[in-house]
Amino acid sequence: MDDVPVESLLRAVPAEDVMDHVARLSSYDRYQASLGLERAAGMVADAAEAAGLTDVTVDRYAADGRPQWWSFRAPVSWTPLTARLTVHPGKDTGAPPVLRADHAEQPFTVATYSAPTPAGGVTAPLVRLTGTEPPGPGLAGAVAVVDRAAFVRGSLLAELTAAGALGLVTDAPWKGADDDQHPGRIELPPDSALFGFSLTPDGFRRLAAAADRGAVARAEVTVDRTAAMPVVSGVLPGDGTGGEIWLTAHLCHPRPSANDNASGVAALLGAAAALSRVRRADARTGARHAIRFFWGAEFLGNAAVLHGRSQPGGGPLPEALINLDMVGEDQALCRSPFVVERPPETTPTLLAPLAEHVVDRVFAATAHSPGTWSPSPFLGFSDHALYADPSVDRPAVQFCHPADRFNHSAADTPDKVSQVEMVRATAAGAALAHVLASGGPSRTVLTDVVDRWCEGERAAAEATVRRLGRAGTDWGRGLADHVARRTAALRALAAGAPAAEARALAEGRSGDPGTGRPGGGRPVHRNWEGPLNLRAMLGALPPATRDRLGGMIAEDKHHLSVLFNLAIRADGRRDRAAVVADTSYGLRRPLRSGTTALLFDALLESGWLAES
Repeated sequence: MDDVPVESLLRAVPAEDVMDHVARLSSYDRYQASLGLERAAGMVADAAEAAGLTDVTVDRYAADGRPQWWSFRAPVSWTPLTARLTVHPGKDTGAPPVLRADHAEQPFTVATYSAPTPAGGVTAPLVRLTGTEPPGPGLAGAVAVVDRAAFVRGSLLAELTAAGALGLVTDAPWKGADDDQHPGRIELPPDSALFGFSLTPDGFRRLAAAADRGAVARAEVTVDRTAAMPVVSGVLPGDGTGGEIWLTAHLCHPRPSANDNASGVAALLGAAAALSRVRRADARTGARHAIRFFWGAEFLGNAAVLHGRSQPGGGPLPEALINLDMVGEDQALCRSPFVVERPPETTPTLLAPLAEHVVDRVFAATAHSPGTWSPSPFLGFSDHALYADPSVDRPAVQFCHPADRFNHSAADTPDKVSQVEMVRATAAGAALAHVLASGGPSRTVLTDVVDRWCEGERAAAEATVRRLGRAGTDWGRGLADHVARRTAALRALAAGAPAAEARALAEGRSGDPGTGRPGGGRPVHRNWEGPLNLRAMLGALPPATRDRLGGMIAEDKHHLSVLFNLAIRADGRRDRAAVVADTSYGLRRPLRSGTTALLFDALLESGWLAES
């Protein structure tokens, strides 16, 4: 594919600089509106200018927790200055401690948005809490020692607050990595009256045993609330005849969070440098479309940008978006392949075939190093999800390693980042941005790429049906029809057909709800403004339903993905059965009817969806 300069971009990636960016970013506590994030944003802005970007800016948004961008609330400014927990064997706090946890020494120890303690800290009894025991009166003025079964109960935090607890300690988020023990991430509500600490399983066992013997806890949490929410941006200009291609990487998360997402941030800086080098070396590699880069808080940074662009004179939305989130994983250590997460199949787009072709080229060119890649249906766990909403409707693809076993834990350290994988991600992002900014490959090349991709999709669908034992069933036939219609739409786009014609091919002409097309039931439509915000949707639910869904999502976050996929397919033309069927085909798996019914009912109960 001569019009995608994969090899030259691979050579242009400043690998050592990219790895240095990962290491530097990993030293900052990058909460969504914190002093650490502001420092990281300043570092990124300097590096972006050095990489060759122009119009580099750092926009700062008030971090006051109020609704600012449709249903999206600004984050609450929160920087932990002190976060220490010391457990003593009895009321004599001068005795040698049984356990000591300090966020300054052990990242992820303190729960995000922990409430500050009174000046000087507090001393409180420890009270055990298991999944089978509702909080009792003994929690007033105490610190709850919470086991995993109790932690996933959706109503836990409200119960602890109502009972008068001061805080909680748990090992529930621990990732279970077999070569080390590191605490996992806890996130409390921004207005929490509780503080929280996360321990390893060994630390929690010692804490629980001490609690049974009457131990007391000494906790001290101090917080700074002066930071804003920064968003960094910069651009490689086009020739002025086209729009913009966007690349994004979220900048937030507690330290070290090397792969999630210092890796994506560093890869974008490397992509900017590589594209600048290639352009300087060959003026013919310029582009019609500008390539714009964004770094900010996950979800909220992009919500702020999109909201600004929606205002008069705010500027254009992107022609396409590439999101890099968790792209540097050492595949042997993290046990997660490189994944290309596709856009949802709600609007026909050639972005997935192009992205997968580019990634395949990159892996072929680096085959001397181990590692694999695979495609994934749209799941929507990162910034690209905002662009899938029908109100935005811009094709967006994500590069990621979603199965990283160290994710959201203190074990996500720079030694888990592979330089080869970082070069791959950087070059793939740069190459895809280049081909999109240049208007795409030639018609001949594009047709060949799309034809091969469509044949692969047909074969993969047949293999899925056989593997699931669904050959000859309604679901198996429905999936085959779904894939046939969508591949026909993409072939039409590759041949130059208008978008409206491709959409008609993808949607089909039948009224059979079993195929995901308009059915005979009541149409389901959306009742929200701006990009879909599931956090706000869950907040609109009655407490009992919200707690139930919270527990389901805590047990399996893919429930959140199903919820998102159901909601964005409510287009006011299809009924509930059609939306559910189309979602299952898009995810390439049958959905459990009972669970899906609960999720759909919750969308209706929240008022975010309605049946006409």
